[in-house]
Amino acid sequence: MLDLSTLNPPQREAVESTDGPLLVLAGAGSGKTRVLTYRIANLIENHGVRPWQILALTFTNKAATEMRERTEKLTGVDAKDMWVTTFHSFCAKVLRFDIDALGVYTSQFTIYDDGDQNTVISDILKKLGVDEKRVPKGYVRSLISEAKNSSESPERYLSEVGDVSGRVVEIYREYQRRLTAANAVDFDDLLTLTVKLFESCPEVLEKYRRRFRYVLVDEYQDTNLIQYGIVRLLTEESRNICVVGDDDQSIYGWRGADIRNILDFEKDFPGAKVVRLEQNYRSTKPILDKANLVIGNNKGRKAKSLWTERKSGEPVELITCDNEREEAYFIANIIAQGHRRGRSYNDYVVLYRTHAQSRVIETTLQQSFRIPVSLIGGTRFYEYKEVKDILAYLRLAANANDDVAFRRIVNVPKRNIGAATISELASFAGTMDVSLFNASTMEGSIPQRAAAKLRPFVELMADIFAVRREKPLDELCEFVIERTGYMEYLAEQQDGLLETRVENIEELIGAMREHMIENAGSDADMLQSFLENAALLSSSDDISEEDGTVKLMTMHCAKGLEFPVVFMPGMEENIFPSSRSREEEGRLEEERRLCYVGVTRAKQKLYLLNCRSRMLYGERMMNQPSRFLTEMELVEDDGMTGMRMPGSFGRSAGHPAQHRSEPRATYIKPRPAAPAQTKPASPSYGGFGAAPSPAPSAGGKVLVGSAYRKMQRVVHDKFGRGVVTDVSGTGNTQTITVDFEKVGVKRLAAAYVSMRSEDE
Repeated sequence: MLDLSTLNPPQREAVESTDGPLLVLAGAGSGKTRVLTYRIANLIENHGVRPWQILALTFTNKAATEMRERTEKLTGVDAKDMWVTTFHSFCAKVLRFDIDALGVYTSQFTIYDDGDQNTVISDILKKLGVDEKRVPKGYVRSLISEAKNSSESPERYLSEVGDVSGRVVEIYREYQRRLTAANAVDFDDLLTLTVKLFESCPEVLEKYRRRFRYVLVDEYQDTNLIQYGIVRLLTEESRNICVVGDDDQSIYGWRGADIRNILDFEKDFPGAKVVRLEQNYRSTKPILDKANLVIGNNKGRKAKSLWTERKSGEPVELITCDNEREEAYFIANIIAQGHRRGRSYNDYVVLYRTHAQSRVIETTLQQSFRIPVSLIGGTRFYEYKEVKDILAYLRLAANANDDVAFRRIVNVPKRNIGAATISELASFAGTMDVSLFNASTMEGSIPQRAAAKLRPFVELMADIFAVRREKPLDELCEFVIERTGYMEYLAEQQDGLLETRVENIEELIGAMREHMIENAGSDADMLQSFLENAALLSSSDDISEEDGTVKLMTMHCAKGLEFPVVFMPGMEENIFPSSRSREEEGRLEEERRLCYVGVTRAKQKLYLLNCRSRMLYGERMMNQPSRFLTEMELVEDDGMTGMRMPGSFGRSAGHPAQHRSEPRATYIKPRPAAPAQTKPASPSYGGFGAAPSPAPSAGGKVLVGSAYRKMQRVVHDKFGRGVVTDVSGTGNTQTITVDFEKVGVKRLAAAYVSMRSEDE
C-alpha cells in the first residue's frame, strides 16, 4: 500500500487532488519530483488507473528516466507501460502511429538533426544563388525554427520579420519540399505536426484523449506556445491536467519559453486548483531569506515564499574584491581550505552570468592551486571556436609546419578552398616531405586553378609573418583579426551568437595583455609562451580528478542542480543584471529569476562576489554593485555602504554590523615559517625575477629569506601590494610567486628580495 504519510500537507494535497485542473507551484527544493511520482503511484494504486492511461511530460531524458524509476519503485509496475517521456519523444511516438493520416508522410519518416538541416539549407542556398556569406545557413535555420513555433503560419511569420536575403520565404518552401520528398521531419516538425494532426484529424485526437485520462507536465514554466497547444488539446475534455512548475524559475524566454503559460493557467483552465509547495528541503534559512528578498521584487509572479525547518545555517557572505584576479583567488582559497578539511571538490560550484567570466577563475583554480575543474554546459575558454580560430593563425605564424592549424584556418573565413584542393596539396606535401603551408608556397605543387584559390591565403600569412616580430602580442592578435576580416565573418553568421563570440575574442586579447604584464622583462618569445600556456590550460590530462572536480557553469546550466557551497562572482551592474536587460522590465525580471535560481542552488553556504574594477572583454570596467545585492539587503540603497572595508574582502551578510577583522589573505591557515636563511653575499638571480629591492621603510614586518608563506599579503617598493600565491624550494633556492595588484604575477628569488608583510 502506498504510504502518503511521508509527504508534507501541501505535497499530499497535490498528490490526492486527482481530478480537474491542478497547478502545483513548486518552489526551488520543495520536492516537485516527489509529488509527481507519488501522484502517478496514487492514481495507479488507489484509483484504479492503468499505467498506460497516464501521460507525464518533461523536458530532459534524465528527468524522464528519474521519474520512471522512482515511480516503478513505488508501484512495482514495469516502467515500460508508462508514457513518462519528453515532449519531443511523445510527439515522435504519436507521429509514428498516425502521421499517415496527414497524407504527406509515412510512419517510416526520418528525423533530421541540426547538421542534416544545415546540409539541406546549404544546398538550397547554392541552388538559388544566394550568397551564404551574406545569408548563413545557421541564420536561415533559426528563422525557420522561430516561424514554425510562432502562432502564425510560417510563411506569414517569415514575410513579416527582417530578412537580409529577401528570399527566406522561398528558401523555407524549398526546405519543406525537400523534407517532405525525403519523408523527413526536423525537431520543430515533431511538435507542429502533432498539433496539426490533432487539429485536422478529430478521430486521432479523440483516440489519445480516451487513452490518456490523466496528463502531468513537469517544468511547465518552460513550455512554449506549441507545447501548450498539445497539452490543451489533449485535456480539453477530461480537464485532468496537472502541471508542476515555478514561475520564479522561468529563465528560458530567450529560447521560446512563455512564462504566460504558467501565469495564466487559471484563466486557461477555469476552476483550476492551486497548491503551493513552499517548504524547502535543500537550503538553510539564511540562503532562503535572500532568495525571497530578491524574487519578491518581480511584479509578474505568483506570490509564494520559501521556508525551511532548518533555522540555523551560515550567513550569506558578500565579498568585494579589488579586481577579477583577487575574486578568483578568494574562490580558490576557500575551496583549497575546505578540501584540506575534508570536503570533496564536488561540493563546490562557481556560477557566473556569462562564459567570459570563466577564464580567470578556471586558470586560477588550475594553474595556481592545481584544483581539478569541470566546465559544465559550455566549452572551455580556449576551446571556443572563435578563440581556436584566432589561435590557429597565431600558431601557424609561430610555426609554419603546424599542419593542424593550417587545415583549421585555410578556409576560415571562407575562401572557396574545398576538400579536393586540400587533398591535392596534401598529396604533393607528402611527396616532397614538407608541411602543407610550405607546399602551398611552392610553384607547380598543385594544378594552377587550385593554386589560385590558395594564393590569397598565402599572401595573408606572409603579411602576418612580416609583423610577427614587430608588433606586441596583443597588437599582433588585433592585426590578425583585422587582416583576416574575422569580425565581418562572425557578423555574417547571424545565428544569435555574435555578441558572445565577440566578447570571447575581446577576452582573448585581454588575456594576452595580462600575459604581457606578467612576463614583462622576460627574454621569452611572448607569442610562443602564450600559446604554450593556452595549450596547457586547455588540456585536463595532467589534472588529477582526486575525489571529484569543482564545477564551473553559467546560472542557466545550474537549473535543477544543487551544491553544498555556491560562489556567484560578478554581482555587478552591466554583468548581472546584464546591460541588455536594464532597459526592459521583462528582461530584467528574467535576470532576477536567474539570480533566484543561482541563490537557491546553495544548500549550506553562499558567497556573492563583486569587484571594484574588472577586466572583461578586453577592457577595464568599474561597475556599481548589482541591484540584486541591494534587494537582498546586502548593500544599502546608495550601492556603496559596507563594501569598501579596507583590508577586508567584505562582510558577513548575516551580521551586518560585524566586519571581518582578519586580513583578506588569511582564510587559509598559514604554515609555520621556517627559520630565516642567511643572505648570501653574491646573489645570482637565475632568471627568477627582479633584482633585490631595498627594504621597505614604513609599516609592516620586513620579510627576509624563508619568512614568506603562501597567501601572505606583502608590499614591494617597486611592484606595490600583492599576495604570495606560491612558495617552493628551500634555502637559497627558494622562490616565491607573488600576484601584484599593478603588475600581475612575478616569480622572485626569496633570498634576494625584501618586502614587508601587511598581515603582521
